[in-house]
Amino acid sequence: MSDLSTGTAAPTTPADPPPPSRRAWLGLAVILLAAFMELLDVTVVTVASPEIQTSFHTSYAQVQWILAGYQLTFAAGLVAGGRLGDIFGCRRVFVWGVLAFAAASLLCGTATSGTQIVLFRLLQGLAAALMFPQVQALIHVTFTGRHRAAAFGALGGVTGLAGIAGPLVGGALVDLDLFGSGWRMIFLINVPIGLIAAVGATLLVTERRSARRPGLDLAGTVLGTAVVALVTFPLIQGRDAGWPWWIWTMLALAPPALGLFLWHQRALEKRGGQPVVDLALFRGGSFGTGLVVQFMSFAGISAFFLVLAVELQAGYEWSALRTGLAFLPIAFGTGLASGIAIPLMPRLGKRLVQAGAAVMALGMVALMVTLDAYPTGLSFWKLAPAGLVVGLGLGLIVTTVNDVVLAEAVGPSAGSAAGVKATVGQSGNAVGVAVLGAIFFGLLSSNASAAAQHEIPRLDAELRHLPVSATQARALERSLVDCFTAQARTDDRTASVAACATLEERARRAGDPAVPRLVRASLERARQQHFSDSMKTGLRYEVVVYGLVFLLVFLLPLRRLKAGSGR
Repeated sequence: MSDLSTGTAAPTTPADPPPPSRRAWLGLAVILLAAFMELLDVTVVTVASPEIQTSFHTSYAQVQWILAGYQLTFAAGLVAGGRLGDIFGCRRVFVWGVLAFAAASLLCGTATSGTQIVLFRLLQGLAAALMFPQVQALIHVTFTGRHRAAAFGALGGVTGLAGIAGPLVGGALVDLDLFGSGWRMIFLINVPIGLIAAVGATLLVTERRSARRPGLDLAGTVLGTAVVALVTFPLIQGRDAGWPWWIWTMLALAPPALGLFLWHQRALEKRGGQPVVDLALFRGGSFGTGLVVQFMSFAGISAFFLVLAVELQAGYEWSALRTGLAFLPIAFGTGLASGIAIPLMPRLGKRLVQAGAAVMALGMVALMVTLDAYPTGLSFWKLAPAGLVVGLGLGLIVTTVNDVVLAEAVGPSAGSAAGVKATVGQSGNAVGVAVLGAIFFGLLSSNASAAAQHEIPRLDAELRHLPVSATQARALERSLVDCFTAQARTDDRTASVAACATLEERARRAGDPAVPRLVRASLERARQQHFSDSMKTGLRYEVVVYGLVFLLVFLLPLRRLKAGSGR
């Protein structure tokens, strides 16, 4: 889920400003269309990821990269994208970003391998980083007073709608299979939208650029990106690579890289330059702690959505559309909690973030209980109550965490703080996908034999009612464990596995047509039990994350916040 939920709007002036022109409002509609397209792409791909995996026979690591790679390059380019808007003009860079995003979407939609789509998703993230900062900047400079507040409110609404609609739109597009495109349409649909937005912005949006051209800290941007990459890359690739020495070396290099980044930022500041991060924000206040809260809050969201989508589609063989519908209770809870949180935010401030973290953790526990009760018979209605609780917690967090983090960022620091906050939030998304993915997909490989063994007593009891000898039954049971274990370790659900071919042959030679049916049913139950157990263990990560968020918020000052102001 995207962290860029609101802009940091300046306080309204005492005098009622003149109303914006009709052209200005049409221009706003155009840039909001582009923002919706970009933000939708963060969540729409979660439901399509299992279909992409099946199409390209990719590993689970590549599935993680399809989401985390986009968020990584998006985070890396956000501050630089904002600076480029100041240098070359917001509208011009916005149009560049939109066209680049449409082109990268076309490449994603026509990719022929898992490696290609991962690379093209990285390009998409960079294009989004060019485009999105200009959306907030153009609103800020085009509108004033209450009209600016209304424009930023519209941006917040578009952001919320994109988060809610993403899984459902993705599932619908995959299931509709328009023109035989399957999952590719989730990317191809961006091409006409991007062209409309680019032309509309050129005709309707007035160019704005900063009177004083800021510097562009490319070295700082590269170093900051390297820090996040040194964490995400080994966590995602480690399992596939067998955790060799170079994976651990990369992880060990992350802290020194962070130290080098901070040293560079201080040195550039002393020389009078403009570092990526305004270090004054961290002096004598709680902004740094707020960023940790921001990072941790979003380290659980995108990761949870991805793992849940894989759980339902690969584990329970739900369709993409049915999986998208399963996200509706979460979306409903998010919208409901957001409506409750907005009027309470000025009085409760950080306590709402704590409440959201507690409710999120409760929702994860409820989901664990649901999976424990229905490991092989999950349905929409059984999943919905836990999803609703998760959505309520999510709505409380995403509606309030921005204002809590930016509470001390005032005056000239507000814009820099918003950029840093957005970058940290997206980095949290990427790292969260890497960590939870490593846990969940690692369990799918390591615990497969135990899941198959769990099913053997039931299969043995069923075989006793059929004319199958004890020797044949033992051979079938051994083959079932071998088949399931080998299949789980391939990552590719469609791959042909020799052990499974042996199992099918033995079931067929048993002589009774009921035996192959029993074997298939046993494999299905074992798969569902296996995914359910792995998901339950992975959800402990989510409980820990939101428990830490709850505790960290105690370190923030309790301030009375101006709702929606970002102050």
